[in-house]
Amino acid sequence: MADPDPISALFVESFNLDLAELHSAARVALPSNGNHGDVLELQDDEGNFLSFVPADASPEMVAIAYRLYGQGLNHGVRVGEAAAWAKLRYLIGAAAVGDPA
Repeated sequence: MADPDPISALFVESFNLDLAELHSAARVALPSNGNHGDVLELQDDEGNFLSFVPADASPEMVAIAYRLYGQGLNHGVRVGEAAAWAKLRYLIGAAAVGDPA
């Protein structure tokens, strides 16, 4: 595997420093597929791939996109938890109704 272009690596490092200055947990990296002409990988705080972002996007826009991702993820988790509790309440209620004791 070829080493990444030093200029691109320097750009990514600078971009991540800008994100850190914005107090964002988002990070960008060169795409793992090797095609990094005009996009960067947006990654979460654990280094997991989230999406591609244009290389000419500002750090502020990437930080906003990451915040929106986080809000959507948290909302989805809450909806899933609510559905699980509703199902549990239904099952407990159905067991209590059918219990002859």
